[in-house]
Order: sequence, then structure tokens, then C-alpha cells
Amino acid sequence: MTCRSSGRRAVYAALSGFMLVAGAQARIHGESALAAYNNNASLAFIHSHVGYGERNSPPNGVYADTDSGFVEGGRFAVSGMRTAGVRNVYFHASYSQTDGTLNYVSGSYVGPQNTQMTDIGLRLGQGFMVANRMMLIPYIGYGFHHWARGYEGYRNQYAAFGFLWQVELFRRLVTSLNLAYGRTIHPSISAPAYGLQGLGPKPWRRAGVDVDYLIGRHEAVFVSATYTEFQYGAGPVVPSVGNEPFSQTEVTNYAIGARFLF
Repeated sequence: MTCRSSGRRAVYAALSGFMLVAGAQARIHGESALAAYNNNASLAFIHSHVGYGERNSPPNGVYADTDSGFVEGGRFAVSGMRTAGVRNVYFHASYSQTDGTLNYVSGSYVGPQNTQMTDIGLRLGQGFMVANRMMLIPYIGYGFHHWARGYEGYRNQYAAFGFLWQVELFRRLVTSLNLAYGRTIHPSISAPAYGLQGLGPKPWRRAGVDVDYLIGRHEAVFVSATYTEFQYGAGPVVPSVGNEPFSQTEVTNYAIGARFLF
């Protein structure tokens, strides 16, 4: 009789504990889960493919100079989602840097060229639940890009409008799709030896996907792939030198990292 009573108590205790845990987990689904997920800081390792080409006769002319190859680096990002008068206000900031050597081709010359890219990005938007486990976040974005390319330097700001679509597929799995379109602002080249400076603003585009797995209450690991493409218009003509031609840059970042939810 004592054994049966003890057994019942153990079963009841186990069932009660399961119900409490299940109830707690159920309460983090939907809007509250995705809002909580968007309060995080992350650190990632980046493996990045860079493709760059200059055309003397855009948009379909033959490339005069090209750079291509893989570089590596890291990215730190922080995001927040709060209700302060407006529901689900979203903010995101990121900083990344990659370094390495690209394959440079100019006419018959082929050789390595050192490269370093630095990017800063900001987003401000608002989240809207479009289904029980889906959130759509329209946002405005602003950023800065600098590329140290051999003995030259390129830089630009950009402004964009984008959508972040987040889906809680399973209890611990969240996917995010990011699409953005904008324009470069004040693009420029620094080439003191040739006196080249200004460049023309052109379109800026981005598409990316993240897959996150929550391994704990505050910890998650993720993988992501992000494609960014932008152009520079030809710069002004410098007497006896010429000008910097139209160019197109494509950067694909593959990242793996960890995220801390707060």
C-alpha cells in the first residue's frame, strides 16, 4: 500500500512538473516568443565570397579589372524589440570586418591583392504578427561600407527599405528571411597617386536567410547566408589620368555563430 501511494505521488509529481513546463513553454509561442527572440546579441564567424568588376562601357561591356575570391572575418550584432508607446518597435545594429587576399585580374596581369572590408549596419522598424507563429518586420536601414583594396580605398553609405520575415517553425527553431533594396550615398574612391575621388550613387540590394536553434532559455546557435550587391557610377574625369569606371560589387557572407537572448 505504501509503495502504491509513493508511486502515485511520484507519478502525480512528474505529471504536475510536465504540465508546468509545458505550460511555460506554451506561453512563449507566437508573438511573445518572436518578440523575445529579437532581444539578443550575437557573435559570428564569416566566410565571405567577394566578386568585383569594372566596366568601361556599362552595363554589359567587358570587365576591365576584376577581383574575386574568399576572405574571412567576424561580425557582432545586437537587436531589440520593445513596446514603448508603439508595439514591437525593432532596432538592429551590426559591425563586421573581413580580411584576406583576392585574385586580381587586369588585362594580362593576374596576381594576389590584399583586401579588407568593414561594414556597419542599422535598422529601425516595427513587428507585425501575420499568423500565429509568423512576424513581418518592415524597416528602414542605413549603413556604411569601406573596402581597402590594395593601394585604393572605396567607401559609401547606403539607405534602404526592407522586410524581415520571421517564422517559428518548431518549438526551438526560428528562421528569418531578409530582403532589402536601397541606394548608395556619397560613394567615393581614395587613390592619391591618381587623384581620383568621387563616384556616382547606384542601386543597393540585399537578400539573406538565418536559421536559429535555441539550445537553452537564453542561448541559441545559428547559420546564415547573406547576398549583397551594389554598384558605383563612373567618377569625374581627371585630366591626363581618366576616371574611375562603372563597377559592380557582389558579396556573399556565410556565417555560423552564437546568440544570447536577454
